[in-house]
Amino acid sequence: MVSLGCAKNLVDAEMILGYLKKDGFRFSTDPAKSDVIIVNTCGFLEASRKESIDQILQMARYKEAGTCRVLVASGCLSQKHGEELAKEMPEVDLFVGTGEFDRIGAFLRARFAEVGARRAVPVHVSSRQILPDPDLPRVLSTPGHYSYLKISEGCSHICSFCTIPSIRGRLKSRTMDSVVREVEGFVGEGVKEFNLIAQDLNEYGRDLKDGTTLARLLERLDKLRGEFWLRPLYMYPLEFNDRLIGTIRDAEHIVKYVDMPLQHISERILLSMKRGSPSRYVRQLIGKLKKEIRDVALRTTFIVGYPGETEEEFQELCDFVSEAEFDRVGVFRFSVEEGTAAATLPDQIGAKMKDERYERLMALQRQISRKKNQALVGRRLKALCEGPMPEGGGFFKARLASQAPEIDGITVLAGKNLPAGEFLDARVLKAADYDLIAECSP
Repeated sequence: MVSLGCAKNLVDAEMILGYLKKDGFRFSTDPAKSDVIIVNTCGFLEASRKESIDQILQMARYKEAGTCRVLVASGCLSQKHGEELAKEMPEVDLFVGTGEFDRIGAFLRARFAEVGARRAVPVHVSSRQILPDPDLPRVLSTPGHYSYLKISEGCSHICSFCTIPSIRGRLKSRTMDSVVREVEGFVGEGVKEFNLIAQDLNEYGRDLKDGTTLARLLERLDKLRGEFWLRPLYMYPLEFNDRLIGTIRDAEHIVKYVDMPLQHISERILLSMKRGSPSRYVRQLIGKLKKEIRDVALRTTFIVGYPGETEEEFQELCDFVSEAEFDRVGVFRFSVEEGTAAATLPDQIGAKMKDERYERLMALQRQISRKKNQALVGRRLKALCEGPMPEGGGFFKARLASQAPEIDGITVLAGKNLPAGEFLDARVLKAADYDLIAECSP
């Protein structure tokens, strides 16, 4: 199995592995010795689609150089473009979308019986939405001390640049009981960090119409026993009410970390993007978060090169980043996505200018990040040890509460025999642009 794209897609991949294990399949980490190779694709942006196709073609080589008999393309790319790809990619034996992956075992057995036969490549897509649940099979692919906790599927926003609703459907939330039972089970298995994910966490529960909200869910999870972190990822500025802010502020288990994608600050561009969050509201919310939650780490993402973005509007964004001093910033170059409103807008911006603005904004944030890291030197902070660094040398990889897995920097720990998957007390010694160096005793 090769899984690409976001953490939400990774949870789907873990469920695919769970269903296949239950169905009697055995796993291999060597594609050259595998009868089946599955590429769980991403179809969000042009770059991710290209990566998915490149990975499929790379894995297809094992049909000649290895023992692969069936090559499967699952996930978002198959959901959106499966029918087209089936005509263009004879290397693939089976396309499975996001709503049919629980049946991959049955599809594989049928396909095995037909290998070598001349027939159309099966494409299995539907509008079904499959949510995790403690009663459904899943094989964690993350290190044993942390996991991703998908609490909803799909999205009901209509952002002008985004294809997610057309791929994943509208919002569908899990029940609070389902999420709580999952966390209880994983805490019992030694998981120390739960990264809550959805297309928009703040939208969670609206479709259930029974009073379910993200704040209520977090309050219930915070009451569970054990030593663990809860990290809410990807919260739109909409619906960021006082109760939610207070819950994050007061909870024992919730890390003081807010990941809030803003995409821009220009009033005109926000309106064109259909974000629903006026510039003034965004500024007020950031001020409130900093005031109410002590030492809060703020993470956000921006899009540069949106159609018609003027130099003045881009400079407004840079000034805002300088003013707000976010702890973490991700920057995306605008991507023209078929079927979105933004794809048809006039004044599309060229790749060269997108690249230039990307570099300028990232250079600005790099300075802010280093400044923020330098302010931590000398402080003692709680760190989650993840095990020895690949290069060894007596150093260990760890993360602070302000460092989410995969997307943020890390803390390099100096010490001896530090236990992986455990919380440790660390003193920060040095700061780099994105990473920290610290020391601790076991």
